[in-house]
Amino acid sequence: MRAWLLALAACGAATTPPPVAPKSLEINQGGTMVDVTAALVPGSVTVIDFWSESCGACTTVAGMLAVQTASEPRVVVRKVDVGDGFTPVAKAYDIGALPHFKIYDRKKRLRYVLVGGDCLRAPALARQLLAEP
Repeated sequence: MRAWLLALAACGAATTPPPVAPKSLEINQGGTMVDVTAALVPGSVTVIDFWSESCGACTTVAGMLAVQTASEPRVVVRKVDVGDGFTPVAKAYDIGALPHFKIYDRKKRLRYVLVGGDCLRAPALARQLLAEP
């Protein structure tokens, strides 16, 4: 292993791996406004999870998504706290019911909007998007 690293260093190649996007990341707090498109990860399927602390179903569905996509590093979750639901971020992204997911493909295109029980389909849809060329 050491010889391999020395050979890379001699060629001028970087010996540190490229940074990896965090699997799950909360991108705002308490209903504050956030630019969702800035949180999309190129080359990965990004699930934007709009949630609220008062939504028990949000916690359950998010946990299922995390478990079912844990082995797939190219599926990332970005969590947006909509607060009490009457916040600027909820209004800006037209969040009328929870749980609420928006799924973007590897080219940062919005492909699915899932609300309520439909959010349970998110892991399968994310894998389907990964399989696309």
